[in-house]
Amino acid sequence: MRTFIAIELEEETKAQLAEVQAEAEKLCRRGNYTPKENFHLTLHFLGEVQEEDLDYLHEAIYETARRNRPFTMTIDKIGFFPRGNKGILWAGIERSNHLQRLFSTLEKSLEQQGFARERKGLSPHITLGREVEPQRNFTDVQRGVRVEPMRVSVRSILLMESVRRGARLMYVPVFRQNLIGK
Repeated sequence: MRTFIAIELEEETKAQLAEVQAEAEKLCRRGNYTPKENFHLTLHFLGEVQEEDLDYLHEAIYETARRNRPFTMTIDKIGFFPRGNKGILWAGIERSNHLQRLFSTLEKSLEQQGFARERKGLSPHITLGREVEPQRNFTDVQRGVRVEPMRVSVRSILLMESVRRGARLMYVPVFRQNLIGK
C-alpha cells in the first residue's frame, strides 16, 4: 500500500482552490493539474507500507489525535517549487503553531511505532499541479492570481492510500481519527 498521513479539506475549500487553480492555469502553458477531489495537506509521506503496519500507524495517529485539539489554519498564497522551466504549483498555509504542534506530535508518535521521521520537516502546502510551465515565469503567475484567505477547520487526520485506477490517481481514506486533545 502506498500511503501518507494527511489533513482532509472541506468541499467548500476544495472548490475555492479549484478556482485559484483555474486562474493560475490561464497564466501557464501546460501542466498536470491535481483533480479537485485529490486536494489535501500531507503531514507525512510514508510510501509503501505492509498491511501488518496498519495497526502501528493507527496507534501513532490515535496518539497524535489524543494530544491535539481541533484548530483552524489559513490558506493564503500560491507558490512554486521550480524544476527548471516547470514546477509544482501549490497553495500555501499561513504559519501556524497549531499545525506545527500537530506535525511534531505525529513525528514523535510515528517514531515510537518504528517509522522514520520526515526528513524535510513540515512544508505545509496543497499541490495544485505538477510539471506546470508558466507562460513567462513563476513570479508572474504568483502576482497574477489573487488568493483570498481561506480558513480551514482541522478536526481530524487521516491515513490515505494512493490508488491508481487506469490513468487516474485516487486518494482513498484508510482510516480517520478525530482530534480529541484537551
